[in-house]
Amino acid sequence: MPAIRAASDASRLLVSALGSAALAAALLTVAAPAAEAHDGANRWECLAHYESTHRWHVNTGNGHYGGLQFSLSTWRYYGGPNYSGNAYPHVATRKEQIRIAKRVAWRGWNDRQAQGGASAWPNTWSSCS
Repeated sequence: MPAIRAASDASRLLVSALGSAALAAALLTVAAPAAEAHDGANRWECLAHYESTHRWHVNTGNGHYGGLQFSLSTWRYYGGPNYSGNAYPHVATRKEQIRIAKRVAWRGWNDRQAQGGASAWPNTWSSCS
């Protein structure tokens, strides 16, 4: 009987230790700041993380292009081809995409109102404040 009791005590100790380790891991995960989740230096890097996993030249065939996932109509409306010389956003450089994104979010262009970032990127903008 003492051998069974020792085995039972050891298994309880093991379960308790594993539970404590799992709790500690969960607390560390929850305590991580949001900025570290996207590992981006600024809002545009954060958006690119969520929109395209930092693939600035991606064309996935879903009708949105580049690191910030512009639709062609938005890209054209805010002067993407005029500024970058590229008809498609995914062919433009990171810097060119960000320039057009600033027009979309805040500045507007040629008498065209800015949409506002939360309207242009409704699912990710709030994650990148």
